[in-house]
Amino acid sequence: MNSHKAFNRVFATVCVLTLFAVQPGFAATKSVIKIKSAGRTANSIPNTILNGSSAPTKSLGINGDFYIDTKNLNIYGPKKNNEWPAAIPLRGAAGVAGTDGKTGTPGVAGSDGKTVTNTSTVSGTSGATGATGATGATGLAGSNGAAGSNGAAGETGAAGASGSAGPAGPTGPAGSTGATGAPGATGVTSISVTALTPWTISTAAPGTGTLVTAFPVLSPNKNYVFTIIVNATRSQNPGQIKGTIELNSKLAGLKSSVVTTYGIANIDQTILTSEIMFHGSISVGASADAAILKFLDITGTSLNDPISFTGFAWLTEVGSIT
Repeated sequence: MNSHKAFNRVFATVCVLTLFAVQPGFAATKSVIKIKSAGRTANSIPNTILNGSSAPTKSLGINGDFYIDTKNLNIYGPKKNNEWPAAIPLRGAAGVAGTDGKTGTPGVAGSDGKTVTNTSTVSGTSGATGATGATGATGLAGSNGAAGSNGAAGETGAAGASGSAGPAGPTGPAGSTGATGAPGATGVTSISVTALTPWTISTAAPGTGTLVTAFPVLSPNKNYVFTIIVNATRSQNPGQIKGTIELNSKLAGLKSSVVTTYGIANIDQTILTSEIMFHGSISVGASADAAILKFLDITGTSLNDPISFTGFAWLTEVGSIT
């Protein structure tokens, strides 16, 4: 993730440098500018973005320049104190999954039902013991007197009433379930690098040329940053090339520091290769889209001297564009 943040900061700087560093004469450059040694000054040549197939040498460029290693996909810059800083990879790591949502707060437990106290815990009183019958009188000596009768047994007392049990208390309500946490945000995807299929322009009709699809699949409602480097080579004739980039849908969601016109004055009639760079951002609408490169032969002098094109395209999906 840190490498992505670093890359976004570097490319934001590159975008600003490119937007403000392009001079009016660059739109009609007659030949490729050969970069001098680090002894030049910003008063004579503005800062720029260099490139090559290996790491930059110490003598290449001036303070404030950037450099892209197109073979190893690294970017260096800005140059400071006549030294190039460590390389920053353009090929990012795999996207990191978003963090899990927070666990919901547990619901409050219901209170216990109250126990009702028995209405009575006292046992009923025992009945009174019946009275003992009176003893019969002793007969006179002599003849036996008649035996006295037994007294009647006393009545048994009534049993006391049992106390009734109190009713059970009601069950308390169940606690509510906590809300589910929101899903974590999706992480940033890695950089995609594509080698453009080589193509040519060969026409005698001024203002005609070719269309090339640089980014065929741009997902809806996504934001991207991009860099495209195109090399144009012709053998002998002078002429002008016009290069533009736009969305296939014709929507206005693309911002680019585009070199729109490039002049070639090949006086010595040798093979001449020129470089054109596109850098900017894309905001895709509700439908999928594609980015299209358009290259035209302004003077129509390429019929007998075809212009050959090769290039690379870098595309990175980002969370937002500011």
